[in-house]
Amino acid sequence: MLTHHELATLLRLRDAERRLEELDPEVLALSRYELVEISRRDDDDMSTLKLTGLGRELARRLGGGSGDV
Repeated sequence: MLTHHELATLLRLRDAERRLEELDPEVLALSRYELVEISRRDDDDMSTLKLTGLGRELARRLGGGSGDV
């Protein structure tokens, strides 16, 4: 079961309003639940966070926000 912090982080990622740190405990938890994918680029040591299909579906079911999820 996700905590309210993890759910909020999931919705923030869905709306892509803010940059989240990959080492946030909530981001790491969402990654373990396979709701978020962390991709690292070798050329500049930057990480990209994005919702997986399962993460997008959960965010859609939670409702609200952007309609193109």
